[in-house]
Amino acid sequence: MSQGHTAGPPGAPTRPGRPRGPRRLIALGAALLAMALLAACGATDDGSTTTASCGAGATRLTFWGWPAGYDLAVEEFNRTHPDICVQLENAGATTAEYVKLNNALKAGSGAPDVATIEYFELPSFEITHSLVDLAPYGVGSVRDRIAPAAWAQVTRGAAQYAMPVDLGPLALYYNSRELTAHHIPVPATWSQFAAAAATLHTEDPKAALTNFDAESPQDVLALMQQDGAFPFHYDGGDTLGVDFTGKRQMAFAAYWQKLIDAHEVTTATDFSPAQWSDLDTGATVARLSPAWGPVGMQQSITKTVGDWRAAPMPQAEAGQEQSGNWGGSALAVVKGTRHARQAAEFVKWFGASADAWKILSGKVAGAFPGYLPLLDSPAFRGGTLPISAGSHPNEVFAQAAQHMTAAQWPPIMTAALTQWTSTFAAVSKGTGTLAQAFAAFQKQMVAYARDQGFTVTED
Repeated sequence: MSQGHTAGPPGAPTRPGRPRGPRRLIALGAALLAMALLAACGATDDGSTTTASCGAGATRLTFWGWPAGYDLAVEEFNRTHPDICVQLENAGATTAEYVKLNNALKAGSGAPDVATIEYFELPSFEITHSLVDLAPYGVGSVRDRIAPAAWAQVTRGAAQYAMPVDLGPLALYYNSRELTAHHIPVPATWSQFAAAAATLHTEDPKAALTNFDAESPQDVLALMQQDGAFPFHYDGGDTLGVDFTGKRQMAFAAYWQKLIDAHEVTTATDFSPAQWSDLDTGATVARLSPAWGPVGMQQSITKTVGDWRAAPMPQAEAGQEQSGNWGGSALAVVKGTRHARQAAEFVKWFGASADAWKILSGKVAGAFPGYLPLLDSPAFRGGTLPISAGSHPNEVFAQAAQHMTAAQWPPIMTAALTQWTSTFAAVSKGTGTLAQAFAAFQKQMVAYARDQGFTVTED
């Protein structure tokens, strides 16, 4: 399961129908990739291969993927599809894989038939014409089985560039014991959320309602998406919208900066020991969590297991149901494969079959589905976790998965994700504001996109 950790896509893309820019941009892209590779969480290449026992005459496919449980799904596919034999290889997680895939594509050899690609990476491969359009192979026939937000992130017009797998819808995951002790109702709107944060911190100056890690782009962008302030607009082609300084974006920055300045939210690094300690001691009593968050969180806390509950994300106005998405992956068929039809059959089964999701949603993999029959299943929605005792967090996350507007990821995410941390570090340190970081990042991304030959709009 992809957890949306920072990872860079395959480098500064070559624009379709246009000559490549100056060589210094190629060097810049290589440098950015190297930096992203060093910073990527879990981006290591263990070189592992799941050896498949292929029957005589079976079409052999190579599949690059790193998430847990994928080996079990591949084994099941091979068992039930004797004419196709898939061999899973771990070419590294996230950035490590993307770098290798990009290098193989440039070299014209060594690329797999199928690759795991996170949603935010797809446009970077799509713009270089590196992915097979799956529409002619009938993969679109399963569209009604896939959450609309997942489907929208793999399609461009009539073309389909990948098969969606998992999602990361957001919900408010809160310590029910702590909120009850402070007589604070679960906030349903962002104004109630701010009021709850103020009340909690007044009663206990050592406590904060939640954590806001300004240096982590994926969760900040997911929150901006939920708030209707997503800063990128991209429909394909040569025009790219970048807007970190618009009215909605500045209102978002002002809201969170007020909470940061009042110490009503913390700014710990996501997934750090400090964050887990805060959540486990009552220093932080809620997490704006993706659906895959509780499974990992319960492995990192001990004192508050059983106290956590899920509620819908706070909304701009009461009665709304908008969520944001943090994380998620798709399977793409790589251009140059000699077995596109068989690869398409495999990815279609992987993302849209009950047999695959029985494995992918199990205890080993733990992926949160973009597969509607499972999202709608009473058994899935009624599942429990030790961290949430007898409550049903999947009920809330499954509902959130069907109330998301798909993010329009731009094909410049190498630069965006690599530059983000240094630009936003001052927010965490208290030496700069979120609005200042947004303004600086706006200039950086606009300059970079124009340098790559895009026509950039800023509103």
